[in-house]
Amino acid sequence: MSDDEIILSELSDEELVQQMHDDLYDGLKEEIEEGTNILLERGWIPYDVLTQALVEGMRIVGIDFRDGILFVPEVLLSANAMKAGMTILRPLLAATGAPKQGKMVIGTVKGDIHDIGK
Repeated sequence: MSDDEIILSELSDEELVQQMHDDLYDGLKEEIEEGTNILLERGWIPYDVLTQALVEGMRIVGIDFRDGILFVPEVLLSANAMKAGMTILRPLLAATGAPKQGKMVIGTVKGDIHDIGK
């Protein structure tokens, strides 16, 4: 372990959430999984982990994508890291009765050969 390596379990909740924003930005799946599990072990409800750590981190990614700082490959890495956290949270969100926002319907044009985002 290097001297500058961050030990997520030693961070305060606020520091951990900020670090998770950074880890999402950098597309670090394992760190997002670890951070998600740490917050849950500390008694965070799954919905709060989702909204305060993961969604807020992706909001930051979205802003930098909009502003041309990040490009599609970086956003895809961030999305994969987010997906890793969601794999942990999804069954817990259903079990704890997290609020639902409604249904969303997505469609594509027949014959569209592009697959990013589908």
